Amino acid sequence: MKRPSTGRIDFHLHSYASNVTDYYAANSFAIPESYSDPIATYHELKRQGMNLVTLTDHNSIDGVRAMLDAGLPDVFISAEMTTSFPEDGCNIHVTIANMTEAQFAEANRLRPNVYEMIAFVDEQIARESSTPSRNKLAYFMTHPLMSTQNRPYGREGALSLEHIEKCLLLCNCLEVRNGTRTRALNEFTEQLIGSLNREAIERLANKHGIAPKGPTPWRKSVVAGSDDHSGINPGQTWTEFQFAEGAKPTPNDLIEAIRRRQTLPGGAHGGPVTLAHAMLKLLHDGQKKRALVPGGRAIKVGGPVQSLLTLVFDPASLSWRERLAFKGQSLARNRVSKRFARKSRAAEPFEKTLSREVGALISDAGFRRSLAALTRTDERIFLVVSTLVNRLLSCYVKRIAEAGSNNLVCAIKEVVAMVSSNLLVSLPYLLSFLHQSSDRQIVRDVRRAFAIGEREKLVLVTDTLVEVNGVSRSIRKMIAEARRRNIDFTVVTCLGREQRERLCSRPEFRELVECGQLRIFESAVELDFPKYDELKLRVPPFLELLRYFQEQGFTKVQISTPGTIGIAGLLAAKTLQIETASTYHTCFPEYVENFTRDISLEALTWKYMILFYHSVDEVVVPSKFIARLLHERGLRNRSLLILDRWVDLERFHPRHRRAAFWKDYGLEREVELVKFIYVGRVSIEKNLAVLADAYRKLRESHSSAHLIIVGDGPYRAELEARLSGLPVTFTGILEGDELSRAFASADAKLFPSTTDTWGNAPLEAQASGLPVVVSDMGGPQELMIDGLTGFKVPGRDINRLIEAMTKLMHDSTRRRMGLEARRFAEANRVDDPFTAILDSQSYRRRAKQVKQTELAEPVRSLSAFPELISTRIEIDRSREVIAAGA
Repeated sequence: MKRPSTGRIDFHLHSYASNVTDYYAANSFAIPESYSDPIATYHELKRQGMNLVTLTDHNSIDGVRAMLDAGLPDVFISAEMTTSFPEDGCNIHVTIANMTEAQFAEANRLRPNVYEMIAFVDEQIARESSTPSRNKLAYFMTHPLMSTQNRPYGREGALSLEHIEKCLLLCNCLEVRNGTRTRALNEFTEQLIGSLNREAIERLANKHGIAPKGPTPWRKSVVAGSDDHSGINPGQTWTEFQFAEGAKPTPNDLIEAIRRRQTLPGGAHGGPVTLAHAMLKLLHDGQKKRALVPGGRAIKVGGPVQSLLTLVFDPASLSWRERLAFKGQSLARNRVSKRFARKSRAAEPFEKTLSREVGALISDAGFRRSLAALTRTDERIFLVVSTLVNRLLSCYVKRIAEAGSNNLVCAIKEVVAMVSSNLLVSLPYLLSFLHQSSDRQIVRDVRRAFAIGEREKLVLVTDTLVEVNGVSRSIRKMIAEARRRNIDFTVVTCLGREQRERLCSRPEFRELVECGQLRIFESAVELDFPKYDELKLRVPPFLELLRYFQEQGFTKVQISTPGTIGIAGLLAAKTLQIETASTYHTCFPEYVENFTRDISLEALTWKYMILFYHSVDEVVVPSKFIARLLHERGLRNRSLLILDRWVDLERFHPRHRRAAFWKDYGLEREVELVKFIYVGRVSIEKNLAVLADAYRKLRESHSSAHLIIVGDGPYRAELEARLSGLPVTFTGILEGDELSRAFASADAKLFPSTTDTWGNAPLEAQASGLPVVVSDMGGPQELMIDGLTGFKVPGRDINRLIEAMTKLMHDSTRRRMGLEARRFAEANRVDDPFTAILDSQSYRRRAKQVKQTELAEPVRSLSAFPELISTRIEIDRSREVIAAGA
């Protein structure tokens, strides 16, 4: 018995015969859906290994007829018919394959009514048995989950769940892999078809009054095609079908394979980038081929932009004059002095800037080598456009920085030019991403209707990861927690090239990058952060970020910081219509005021922050204090989740205390001293000036007091000067076991900051058995119990801070409070931290249960939710506190 052979066909292709588009802009400029020549397409498909060839032009068979007229073998007639549901005018696309010209003409006449058109094809199929030698027909719905609209009906004509349900009854074959749609959408289409069963089809038939077709209508056939419009990817996506071994496959063999459900999708997936590149190719081809469109007024793209497109699509045709001219321009630019360049480029017209940057790209030998190394046209195009966008962005940012505050009007003009220029150059991508993101709503509706679950895939975007601060520490903990709980969680950040290489050389970060939990983009622009040493403003390559989000199929974007990288993440999420959330980690407005002493800048920063957090769907805050603060500042109608996290009770534990630990840091008689420790960033916003002044005053009456500063930062030199003449130990940054031992080997923790939103260090100190002194402003006050595990003092009140430190000079008070601090840390531990971010749906369900239990049983354990700490512990232990006189 002979085994069947496997053939291939690209079942979704367009040529210049697809000369009608639904888009007003394209029609206005007479841009067709394709310039592809049928004959050239045929030869390319054969080169790609296709056994059979067809074209699926929109409502036309002129392209495929050109192949037949040329006598090309293995060709059959197909067309992608734009047909409508008469009840509401919704358009869908149904491809009819292996037609005669007469059958096409009748189907084209009937296509305004999808029921009549499909009934005609079904009638033709029924007649096949009487004439076995005649052509056999098949039809399938193309890109079933692509949002469509019928303009005369407006929004009411948009594709909906009901239309898809009807199509599942009308069509027993569907396209499940489309070369311009994303992998996630294609795979979900297959998942939808695979989920069908008898009960589902019967439910739909009863609902819509449409009789299913065949004995097993829930078992669907599947096909695939490139949906190529530009000649970039023909034959890259295909349908595999079986035919008799040793025989030459015929169109009827393909149709029979479809009916036997012996077809499979193969080849590449696509997405918005593929669609954008088709648009660019149409612009390029339009310069030479617009005569193919009668009366066409194609957009004229000349000069360096056309040369750049030629470099991508047809590098061999770039003339030596063009290459020489651009090379000469590059040499001339290098000879111009920087000062002259700045003067000449201030308020330079966009056209001139664009021309110069395009010329620089074409004349850049390194760039041309990178371009030549890429084999896929899609990758070549993306490299060109993304590089050009990044160059333009860098150019304008430098101009804005040079203008500065000395020329505000010039700076504003450059900002406007920067935004408009990047939008213009990125426009094909932005339009494509926006167009395809409209599919997300219909996918959500289908998932709900057919009970098809989706695994959450979360991405966190952050401006800080390698810096020494609480945000970066929390993110690293989050990564570890996501791994422990097998949650699909990726962190995205942006670094300069050298810093990125250094970070990836560290094993722990390299491993995260290799396993896909960390993605580091190379910054397109990098600037020093004003007034804050060691911090930089980095602008990520937006198009690369957008493509990455789309290709990875993230379901939610968590924005950790509202900086330049966070803004880029928010814009990407909005473009793709992905759910967004953001975490309020840092009180930036207070930082601005601390550094500039300008309350107007603080007010402006608050306006920006509230606008930013109003732009996301959900806000995660570290404490109730911050929730109230945001509400007071104007944040309204936003879901607020209080971040559930705690401290590692094993890493921070009293047993890590070591006798003579501080001897290595210069303390010879540490047992005689009361060691007050500060752990954190040594920066002005931490209110360390108040701590220094209070310590100096305390030393006047308590010579056994000793201050230890663990950490580093831009304020260290000034703090050392402020504490000159006093016994102070500066250790620098401590990490790992050394930090654990440092906490446990101290006697009390000082944390005077008024800007911290949570406070890792005060909680780590309590877990280590230390009483704490914190400010009454910010989140740390909620992580201790005033009078029991430490003291809460007014933020800038030196006398109250001295009073609290004086109380802690007593051994019995420190020991009692240290024991209570450890008990507090243990009583409120969180076994599954960061659930508010890693699994917000589960968090909300648990929070609702906690509130219901709280109403029924006010006194209970709150270990699952430290953010819900009420007065229970204070009520339970108030008598102890009063009795102890604390």
